[in-house]
Amino acid sequence: MGQAIAQSLRKAQLRYDISASSLDVADFEKTTSILSAKPDNSYITLKDANAVILAVKPQDLETAAKETKDKIQKNAILVSIAAGVTIAKIRKLFGRGKIVRVMPNIGLSVGQGISAWKSSRLSSTDEKNARQLLNDLSENFEVNKEELIDAVTAISGSGPAYFFLFAEALEKSATALGLGEKDARALVEKTLSASASLQKGASYEALVRKVASKGGTTEAALRVFKKRGLSRIVEEAAKAAFNRAQELNEK
Repeated sequence: MGQAIAQSLRKAQLRYDISASSLDVADFEKTTSILSAKPDNSYITLKDANAVILAVKPQDLETAAKETKDKIQKNAILVSIAAGVTIAKIRKLFGRGKIVRVMPNIGLSVGQGISAWKSSRLSSTDEKNARQLLNDLSENFEVNKEELIDAVTAISGSGPAYFFLFAEALEKSATALGLGEKDARALVEKTLSASASLQKGASYEALVRKVASKGGTTEAALRVFKKRGLSRIVEEAAKAAFNRAQELNEK
């Protein structure tokens, strides 16, 4: 996700003086806190940063704080994408008050992302700058309660994986019906990308009806989904992701 954020910000680089600090600790993946192509493993540039993006796994945030908190200037805005970690915990770990907790998704790497966020203790100027940063990343909106960030995580943060899982299942179904792997992949990719475009401005129920004629092939498939409880399975999966996000704050 750090790389995806970097790609988005590079497109608006004229607005930013972008540099990078990478954590290279034990089980860490390369973690970008301030972004560019040339990592600063000594964290020298942190002292000059007006905003620091904490693009770390939630279980690594405590170690990240120990490594960097004394090197970040006092008035810097911390922008955290760590799933499940609350503003209160970020404030405690880093000893900083200006915090934006945001949940982006990987779609921002192709200009199709969406983010939800909540801020704390920002001045009007800070908020203006934070909004500009978030606008440069992706489409976004502010939630009215911080707890809703965990719901966003379960839907749009994790959602691309659900989509890919369904696509994989559809591809396997195509090959099981006798199609070659190349043709199966082409059919799935084009069908799903076209469906994504068609959803604009219409209810999902209406779109389903548009495809599923009475007594037809689609209706036969939908009966199986309904019998097996597809909606219930999806709701349970999203709830599991939501619960896990809340558990991560307790680690």
